[in-house]
Amino acid sequence: MGSILIKNGSIVTVDDAQRVYNQGYVFIEDDLITAVSPGAPPSAYEKADTVIDAGLMAVMPGMVNAHTHLFQTFIRGLADDKPLLDWLKTAIWPVAQCLTEEEAYVAAMVGMVENIRGGSTSVIDHQYIHTEPGNDDGVCRAADEAGLRFLLARGWGDTGYHPAFMATHEQIVSETGWMRQT
Repeated sequence: MGSILIKNGSIVTVDDAQRVYNQGYVFIEDDLITAVSPGAPPSAYEKADTVIDAGLMAVMPGMVNAHTHLFQTFIRGLADDKPLLDWLKTAIWPVAQCLTEEEAYVAAMVGMVENIRGGSTSVIDHQYIHTEPGNDDGVCRAADEAGLRFLLARGWGDTGYHPAFMATHEQIVSETGWMRQT
């Protein structure tokens, strides 16, 4: 795997003491953080396989996006002046019920790239568009290719929702029960 030195950055430790080192370094060996400290790194660390000068940058752990709807990447801004239910009924549901597996994949990939650029390393997608059997697969394929930690939160409605997105408890168990076996 090799070694990486990130130096000269403002290190946000997110430790119990919430320490921030205005100038510090992080040393990584074989994908494991082995040192986080203020000041200049020891000269031995300067021989790392990769050295990143993070001057004028913040160095911090990746963030978690705990609630997103990746399929909505392509319809962002559509009727966003409407109250929630009007927005769902007039903009989101009509588009979402036509979503194909490939469109779900591309929308999710764009969303994953946006998350990476924004500093997220973990994403939970609240995916409730199951109008085509492969929609979840398309989203998961994008997550695998993007390399983020990922959880697909399989959503559904059983009352008061668009008919294309409703399901009974029995349907959900039938569709997702295989996961308990793996």
